[in-house]
Amino acid sequence: MQLSTIQKLGGVSLILGSVLLLAYSILFPLLLPMSEMLTDFTLLVLNPNWLWISLVVFIGVMMMIFGFVAVYSKLFAESGLTGLVGFIFIEIAYILQACKVTWEIFLWPVIASNQTSLFLLKDFVIKNSALVVTFREIASITIFAGIILFCIALIRSKSFPKLGGILIFIGAFMYGLGPLLSVIVAMAGIFILSIGCTIIGLSLIKKQA
Repeated sequence: MQLSTIQKLGGVSLILGSVLLLAYSILFPLLLPMSEMLTDFTLLVLNPNWLWISLVVFIGVMMMIFGFVAVYSKLFAESGLTGLVGFIFIEIAYILQACKVTWEIFLWPVIASNQTSLFLLKDFVIKNSALVVTFREIASITIFAGIILFCIALIRSKSFPKLGGILIFIGAFMYGLGPLLSVIVAMAGIFILSIGCTIIGLSLIKKQA
């Protein structure tokens, strides 16, 4: 398979992934009982919409991972060390996000539906545990470092529209701050990031057409 074909498929993957993330950012607050999130998180997990919404974001994240590989394959010749380090960090960040979503798909429903383990979610035992807090901090650091460096490479590049890199940077920054501020900020960040990724994906497809 030629590199141009992989890049075109990567562009499609980036767009579809961003659309799925966009759908998630809309469906999550729309279909889940957000008012109960801070008082009883298990009500969200036990909601019939929880599982398929989590699957939507999981597929979206996996597609984004491949999409950024394709973007870097077009970018690497002119991005230098900044682009390389940014690419490594952004891939690690999305892999960690995929890991987090697997908990939401496979573990949270089991814990929430079992009376003996219910307190682990309801009383935020897992969320506040030292290892999980460390995991979230590492995930935040990698996404900040990856996005900053990778978007610098994108904005400097002559291969992609600068607007795409700027929107990805803003969206990822808002999403990274989401846990510290509010879910709405995180969801808005996903929305903006998705628009930026769509711009980059379309550019990648057009260049290979």
